[in-house]
Amino acid sequence: MVDLVLAVVVTGLEAAVLALLWFRESVKAWAAQGCSVPGRTRRLVVVLGAGSALPCLAAVGFFEIDLKAAAVSQALVAMVLGSILALGLATEVGRWLSRGRRKRGAER
Repeated sequence: MVDLVLAVVVTGLEAAVLALLWFRESVKAWAAQGCSVPGRTRRLVVVLGAGSALPCLAAVGFFEIDLKAAAVSQALVAMVLGSILALGLATEVGRWLSRGRRKRGAER
């Protein structure tokens, strides 16, 4: 029973923190009125990087103390956040490459 409650509580807290950070970034973008917010990508990488590393460590710890449901939930959270991070980085690399191509095309 403790295992399931811990899995729900920890996952819920992580979701709440991520929602709060997403809301904060949205307010910054709204305040900039559509302009680019400096450091947005860097903050995304840090939050999602730490957000996927910490649940992974928690999953290992929960597994060591025989809390299997909490370990599985943390491993799933880490996997989802890591996937979002990979997709976000791939998008940023694609944008960076397309900007480089546009600049080279404009120079000709």
